[in-house]
Amino acid sequence: MSRECREKLSLNGIWKCVQDEDDQLEGNIRNKPVYHAEELTWTDILVPAHWQKAGYEDFQGVMWYKATFRAPPKKSDKMFYICFDAVDYYSEVWLNGVYLGTHEGDFDAFEFNVSDFLHNGEENILVVKVTSELDTRPERKKIAKGGLYHWDCLPVNQEGLTDCPEVPSSVNAHYPNPLINPGGIWKDVYLEERGKVHIEHIQITPYLKDDYKKATIYLDVELNNNNSKEARIDVEVSFLPHNFRGKIYRWKRQSYFQRPGTSSYSMTDQLSQPKLWWTWELGFPHLYKAVIEVWANGVLVDKKIQIFGIKEIKMDENWIFYLNGTRVFIRGNNYLSDQFLSLMTKESYQLDVQMMLDANMNTTRLFAHAEQEEFYQLCNEKGIMVFQDLPFQWGYESTGLFIKRAEDVARRFIRMLYNHPSIILWSCHSESRYHDYNKLDNMLLRVVKELDSLRPVIKNSVLVSEEDLPHYFETLDDFTTYIGTHLSVHWVGWYWGKIEDAEFYNPMFVTEYGTQSIPNEDSLKKFMNQESLWPVNWEIYRTWGFQTNIYQTMMGSVMTQSLQDLINITQDYQVQFYKEHTEALRRKKYNQVGGLLQFHFVNTGPSIDWSIIDYYRQPKKAYFAMAKAFEPLHLSFNGDITEGELGRTATVIPWIINDYNVAFENYEVTYKVFLEDGTLVDQQKFSVPLIEKDSVQSFESLTLPVAKGETVTVTGQLKDMNGTLIMENDKVIRSLPSEDEVQDPFKSPIRL
Repeated sequence: MSRECREKLSLNGIWKCVQDEDDQLEGNIRNKPVYHAEELTWTDILVPAHWQKAGYEDFQGVMWYKATFRAPPKKSDKMFYICFDAVDYYSEVWLNGVYLGTHEGDFDAFEFNVSDFLHNGEENILVVKVTSELDTRPERKKIAKGGLYHWDCLPVNQEGLTDCPEVPSSVNAHYPNPLINPGGIWKDVYLEERGKVHIEHIQITPYLKDDYKKATIYLDVELNNNNSKEARIDVEVSFLPHNFRGKIYRWKRQSYFQRPGTSSYSMTDQLSQPKLWWTWELGFPHLYKAVIEVWANGVLVDKKIQIFGIKEIKMDENWIFYLNGTRVFIRGNNYLSDQFLSLMTKESYQLDVQMMLDANMNTTRLFAHAEQEEFYQLCNEKGIMVFQDLPFQWGYESTGLFIKRAEDVARRFIRMLYNHPSIILWSCHSESRYHDYNKLDNMLLRVVKELDSLRPVIKNSVLVSEEDLPHYFETLDDFTTYIGTHLSVHWVGWYWGKIEDAEFYNPMFVTEYGTQSIPNEDSLKKFMNQESLWPVNWEIYRTWGFQTNIYQTMMGSVMTQSLQDLINITQDYQVQFYKEHTEALRRKKYNQVGGLLQFHFVNTGPSIDWSIIDYYRQPKKAYFAMAKAFEPLHLSFNGDITEGELGRTATVIPWIINDYNVAFENYEVTYKVFLEDGTLVDQQKFSVPLIEKDSVQSFESLTLPVAKGETVTVTGQLKDMNGTLIMENDKVIRSLPSEDEVQDPFKSPIRL
C-alpha cells in the first residue's frame, strides 16, 4: 500500500485486560468494562498474542481488553478505521463508549469506520470483548475453528484408545475432548487513515484458453465512496512480472460515476503467451503483480498491489489432478503449524516450507484451518500446491442458526484466500458426522461452488468416489456403509492390518496415512519430566497423545531396555510404515492412485503423535524416509516368497517411477539379492534406454530359489548415462498374505 494513500497508527503493545470467565461483567445495564472501568482491576497483556501465551495460560472464557491512544488530527478528505488483522474467536468492539460491532472467526481481518466517533487530536479508549470458551458438547460444536480447536493432535482429555479411531460419542471416555481453546487479539491492531474513496477488496480470476496460449484476466474491484454525493472514479490497472522478467501490461483507464456507498466493478483483458504458475518439479511458479490505482475527481486516492498467478487446475473422476493440462501426482502432507498461530513468524514458516521442499513434497493439506498470509505467499513463490480445508472438523451443532453463521464463515474464508495460485482444491469438512453431512456439508458445498467455479471442491475430506458423493443419507447405517467402501484415510498397519498389507490396497487418493512415534530424547525432556520418561509411566505418555495400546499391538512387547530403545522402536516402525506404504502406492500411480498426503508433518504443540517433525522442528527418522520415498525419480522393488512345485522361490521386480514432466535416456539399474543371513545369491544389471515422463514402469522379474530364511533383501542403484548415482534403494521381500488374510476394518472391500 503506497504511503501517500493510507497512513497507519499501530495500536500494538501493552494493553490492559480483565478476566470474565463466566461472562458476568456485561450481564447488567452498567457494562463495567466499558462504562465503569475504574471499578475493575486491570492487568497488563501483550497485543498481539493469544492470551494463553501472554501470561494467562489456563484461562478460558471472556477476556476484556482496553487500550488508550491519541488519534491524529481530523482531515476533511480522510476517513478513519479501526482495523483488526485477526481476533480469536468472538469479538465485540467499543470506541469511546460507542458500540461498533461484532465479528466471529479466528482467521480473517475486520474493521470499523470510526470517523464519527474518534476524538481527533485527543485520547481515545478502545475496548474489545473477546470470547473463547471450551465447548461443552464437542460433537455439537458452536464454533468454526476446525483443527485449531478440536483435533486428536491437540491437547485433549481422553483415555487410551482400545479399538478403532472413530468414537462418535463425546461421553465415551476414549473421545478426544478439547482442553484448550486459543483466545485473544492475536494479530495486529491499528488505526488507518484512508481516503473517502478507497479499495475494499480485489479478486483476480485468470481463465486460460487456446491451448494455454492466452489468458483472460477477470478483475473484480470493490470500491467504497464515503462522500455524500457521487464521485467520478478512474481505475488504472497494470500487470507486472513479480518474480521473473517479462512484459508489462497496462489496461486502458476505466471511468465510472459511483454513488455513495460500496460498489463492485468488473474488468477484463487478454494476455497472450502468459507465463504460467507451476509446481517446483514441473516448472517455475511464475507470479504476476497487479497494481490497481484509484483516482477520484482527478486525485489519486488509493493504490493496492495484489500478487497472483495464472494457472488451471482440474481433477478428473479418478482423483487425478491436471495442472495447466499436465498430469501431476500429489506427494504431500497434512499441516497445521501451531495451535497458537500467533507464535508463527515468517522465518518459522520459511523453515517449514523448506523442509517440505527437502522432503520432495509438492502439496500440503492445511488441516481444517487457515495459516497466516506469509505461509501462502511462500507456497506461491516456491511452487507448492495447497489442498485447502475449510475450518470444520468432526461434529457441529445442527441448527439453522449455526449453519447460517457457518455460511458466513465459509464465504469470508474463500474470499480471504481466493487469489492464491497455490490453492488447488477446497475441502468443505474434515471427517464430518452423519448429521453434518446431511445439513451443514450440503450448504458448504453449495457456497464454495458458488464462490469459486474454477477450482475442484470436495464435500468431505475422507470420502472419495468415481462420481459425486450422495447428497444425503437416509439412515446412519447407509452413511456408515458408504464410508466403509469410499474411505481415503489409509491406516493399514496402525489402526488395522499389517504394514505388508499395503500391497493389497489401491485407494483412489490418500488424504491421511501414518503411524505415531516418540520424539527424540532432547525434545521429550522439554515437555515431560524425567520421572515419567523412564521408567515409563504409560499414563503420562497417554496424556501427551501416545496411543500405547496401538504401540503394543503393532510393535510387540513394551519391555524395552532404555528410553532410547523405546524411541528407536517407534521411530523405526514409522520409517518402515512410510517406506512400505509410500513405495507400494507410488508403484500404483494412476492405477486409481492419484496422490498421497502423509499424516502429519509437524507437531502442533508438545506431544507424542503422528508427526515426522516434532514441535521443536527436530526431524524424526521418518522425515528422511519420506524424503527418499517421495523422490520424483524413484527406483523401487517389490516381490514375494512362495512355496511351489519347484520349492521355495523368491520373486523380485524392479520399478522406476518418474514424476517429472521430462523423459530420461540411457539410465542403468543394478541390484543385488541377499539371503537373510547376508549371503549374496544373485546380482543383476540392465540398461533403461528411456524413462518416459510422468510414468511408472516395471521391468523383468527375477525368480530364484531360496532354501532357507523367511526373507530376502534387495539393494539397488539407479545411475544416469554418465554413471552418476541418482538414487539407491532397498527392499525386504517377504511372503505376502493372501487377500483373505488382509484385514479390513469395515468388513467391505477398500479397493483391494
